[in-house]
Amino acid sequence: MTNLEEIVNQLESLTEENLAEVARFVEYLRWKQGAAPTGRAGQPWSYDFVEGFRRANVSADQGSAGMEVQVGEASCDGELRMALWQHPPVTGTAIVEYQVPVPSDVRNLCLRFATGIRDGSQLAPGNVVAFRIFVNDWKIWSDTQHIRKWKEHELAMPTLPGDVARVQFVTDGLGNHRWAWAAWAEPRLVGQVAAG
Repeated sequence: MTNLEEIVNQLESLTEENLAEVARFVEYLRWKQGAAPTGRAGQPWSYDFVEGFRRANVSADQGSAGMEVQVGEASCDGELRMALWQHPPVTGTAIVEYQVPVPSDVRNLCLRFATGIRDGSQLAPGNVVAFRIFVNDWKIWSDTQHIRKWKEHELAMPTLPGDVARVQFVTDGLGNHRWAWAAWAEPRLVGQVAAG
C-alpha cells in the first residue's frame, strides 16, 4: 500500500484515537527526514485546496449541463500553474465546497490564490467570468475577469481557529458560459501557529 489514494482511503476508516496515533507517527517520520515539525509555535500552517480536491463537494445551483470542474495544470498567458479548473454551467454557477478544519492555535489566516481565464479560450469581447468566494455562507470576495493572465490575490480571513470552515469557490458565466475557462491557481489557506 504505497499509493497515496490507497493510504487516504484507509485513513478515512480510522477512529479519532487512531488518527492521532498516525499524526504522531507522521511527525516522527518528518523529524527522521530532517523536516521542521508542524504544529509548533511560530511554524506556518496551510491547507492546499488543489490537494484537498478529492474531498471537495462539486455542485451547480441551477443544473450542471456544460459545467467542467477538475484539478490540473492550467496555462494563462503561457504560465503553467496547478489549478482548480471551474468552467461554469450553461446557466447559474459552479460551486466547489471544502470543509477545512482549522486548528485552534492558528492565527493570521489568509487565503492566497490567483484567478485567470485559461489559454485557448475565445471569450468574446465584453464577456466576463465572475469569481466569488464564500466562507460559512458569507461572501468575502468577488471579481470579474476577461483576460487570459493570472491575477494574484491575498485575502485576510475571518477568525476561524478551532472551527471547520466551509469555503466555497464559485464561478459564473453571467449569462454566457461559452469559453468561460475559469481557473483558480494554487489556492491555499495559510496561517501561523500561535505561541503557547
